[in-house]
Amino acid sequence: MYIVKSLKDYELSNKQRIFAGYIKDNIDSFVCYEKITNRMAIRKYFAPDADYNVYTTAIADPSLLAKRVLAG
Repeated sequence: MYIVKSLKDYELSNKQRIFAGYIKDNIDSFVCYEKITNRMAIRKYFAPDADYNVYTTAIADPSLLAKRVLAG
């Protein structure tokens, strides 16, 4: 997995834009990347912000629900 950074994603000052133009003219890319070696950083990045429990009352056969209501 890699971290990808692009100069187009940042708000650049006028001087930074001039330097970015120089980079684009000489390197032909606004993108750089590096391999992620810290596994904890990857886990933190992909961890959910909050844990949710999702419940549903849906059942495969609605007639079973009717039988339960009538029986109970």
